[in-house]
Amino acid sequence: MTSELDWARFREAFEDDLGVLPDGEVLGYAEHDWDTVFEMLHHSGWKLTTSDGHSPLPPNIRDLAEADSFAVWPVDGVRVNFFPGPDAVIFDIDLREIVDQASVDGVARVMRMLGTTLHRDVVIREEGSSCPAIVRYTTATDQFSLG
Repeated sequence: MTSELDWARFREAFEDDLGVLPDGEVLGYAEHDWDTVFEMLHHSGWKLTTSDGHSPLPPNIRDLAEADSFAVWPVDGVRVNFFPGPDAVIFDIDLREIVDQASVDGVARVMRMLGTTLHRDVVIREEGSSCPAIVRYTTATDQFSLG
């Protein structure tokens, strides 16, 4: 499966030094979203850990230590960090790990799976910003776009 995100174009979109850890978000939020995300991730086949990088991710959000984050590795060498909160499904990626097409495809798979599972668009923005999205996955069209 291809991601429809070209590695060169992806890197070019982040070229203006927008921070090393751009923020991702599922647009909109419903109370049950984190339970759905945990279930989706546990069925993904990806490596899942708590923030320490090696303890296994518990089966549900209620068993995760309060204020703890967790990590997902969709491909070797690419860690997507999730930050459970009361009003958003948010994550970040490390641009230093996006080194080839396979790493971009891994990030795209996470975005697509979040979008199709929660039936909402998923965006990545510059770190700490609410500016327009740099990368967007649009669920209605199953397409990626670079802003």
